[in-house]
Amino acid sequence: MEKMRVIEGGVNTPKGFRATGVSCGLKEGGYKDIALLYSEVPCETVCAFTQNRVKAAPILVNMERLENKIQAIITNSGNANCVTGEEGIQNAKEMVALTEQYLGLAPGSVMVASTGVIGRKLDMDKIRYGVQRICNSIRADNDVRSYATAIMTTDTKIKTLACECEIGGTPVRLGITAKGAGMIKPNLKIPHATMLVYITTDAVISKEMLTLALEDAINLSFNRISVDNDTSTNDSVFLLANGMAENPPITQENEDFETFKEALIFLCQEIGKMIVKDGEGATKVVKIEVKNALTSTDAEKIARSVADSYLVKTAIFGQNPNWGRILAALGYSGAKFELDRVVVSLNGVVLFENGEPQKSGISQADTIMRENEITIGIDLNIGHKDYFVWTCDLSHDYVKINSHYIS
Repeated sequence: MEKMRVIEGGVNTPKGFRATGVSCGLKEGGYKDIALLYSEVPCETVCAFTQNRVKAAPILVNMERLENKIQAIITNSGNANCVTGEEGIQNAKEMVALTEQYLGLAPGSVMVASTGVIGRKLDMDKIRYGVQRICNSIRADNDVRSYATAIMTTDTKIKTLACECEIGGTPVRLGITAKGAGMIKPNLKIPHATMLVYITTDAVISKEMLTLALEDAINLSFNRISVDNDTSTNDSVFLLANGMAENPPITQENEDFETFKEALIFLCQEIGKMIVKDGEGATKVVKIEVKNALTSTDAEKIARSVADSYLVKTAIFGQNPNWGRILAALGYSGAKFELDRVVVSLNGVVLFENGEPQKSGISQADTIMRENEITIGIDLNIGHKDYFVWTCDLSHDYVKINSHYIS
């Protein structure tokens, strides 16, 4: 077996996991809006939540369960259950309690997530119907596409992926399913329109090692994407390990741990790029790649400054190689650099070097800007620290979508 290979599926691909989605009427038109992820056995679970100080009720409920073994996650779309006061918290608690009751699970073994409009209270009659319906069907239904559809809001594509790697000679699987298209600039910390990410694995791995792996994976994926410079109130990442692969336990940072972590990072990065590609109205995926900064902080400041610049993003949408806007974003980033040393490139073609624009590169840039995936390279040539961020362009459709979306 190769060290890692991509396989069909998502969160339901590892042994012992099931997932599906149904409609309970929260979304108009009969679209699926209740999703359930279920494991045959309790899981070691690690989560990461938004650092936005306005946190949705489900996150507050989940934060009380971080030390528990989790066996299911119930999710609704169409309503974020955020800024809904004590009633919202009680509604989230009822969602997990009903799921535990209908599935016959131990108290405290279910988590909850919500996504959609902020400030509206859940229609609990519809929620109760939906939870009962999906719990009754989960043992017969196992459909990752239904699950992925049920967690979507403004997404236009489902986001799901799986892979298999070998741990101590034993095949181990990891699956991931996510939603996210707008309000995307995750700022996630362990354990502290929205991005929801569900990751499952049948690996035998300790909670400590699971935490270390997820920290690295998040910092190299979801914390490096930006669609519109907005951090959601509901951003959540869930990682569940049920141990059903029966591999030699991963309890320390060794070769098996690195194999597992590499697979996890791969899945998170691929899904992160899918989220950026599906950004509301987006037409291009853009990687901002900063090299040879004086400090890691400076490299990150510049990458995020360029990625979050609306002038840069609109220039990309207009297929305009406006290197001046990139330099302007460097200038106000707060990072240290010397302009005469800076090299700005577009898919490897130099636009700016030695303190002045490069006409030959700029003439080639018009063709490059028509491509769907673009890398903006920024070499500061004053140190040895690098950083990257994935972002997208900003189109007319983004404004249209969000001018009509109530939040």
